[in-house]
Amino acid sequence: MNKEVSSAGSSDALLGGWLLGLAGFVDAVAFVVLQGSFVAFMSGNTTILGSSATTGDWHLAWLSTLLIVLFFAGNVTGAAVGRWGGSAAHRMLMILIAAVTILGTVVANTVSVSGGLVVIAVAAGLINSALAADTDVHVGLTYVTGTLVKAAHQLIAGIGAEHPWGWVKTLGFWTAFVVGAAVGGLAFHRLGAASLWFAAAFAVAACLLPHCSTPGD
Repeated sequence: MNKEVSSAGSSDALLGGWLLGLAGFVDAVAFVVLQGSFVAFMSGNTTILGSSATTGDWHLAWLSTLLIVLFFAGNVTGAAVGRWGGSAAHRMLMILIAAVTILGTVVANTVSVSGGLVVIAVAAGLINSALAADTDVHVGLTYVTGTLVKAAHQLIAGIGAEHPWGWVKTLGFWTAFVVGAAVGGLAFHRLGAASLWFAAAFAVAACLLPHCSTPGD
């Protein structure tokens, strides 16, 4: 039983890290293209919304609102799939993430880079629902501030404990996001909108990764 639980945790950690890398990738591209706005970091967008509204920058306020709404819609859709999708819920959700990321990439390369990234905000919301239940990967996958807070508390709680290194795994999620953002920034600098095809490929590959969050899956 312990071996099954360990395997499940490892599978979810791998998938969580992969999805965080994907989120970091598209967020870095969005930061450049949308001039400081994000598709995965809603704390940042909320701050931008508040500050731009008070300074009269209504275009930026509208963009921030749109990104927040689409991100929220992605989360709601993911939660609905998780609740009513039955045993196929995880597979359906991963396919949705890949499909929306591909759609955003197509839009970015044929119509508008900004428009494509706005579409990908929905995928970022879906990503946050991918491991939200029945797993030790905390809710709000791209809530990187929360990841650092959790790692800090685990570090202190682990002092003198039998397993003192749990915080390292949590900090690994932060690292995955940073690496994804670095790769995304570099790829966009070299390839422009075409770099988003890498994100689409990462999303498709995520559909093939193991997922064993609950016994019997």
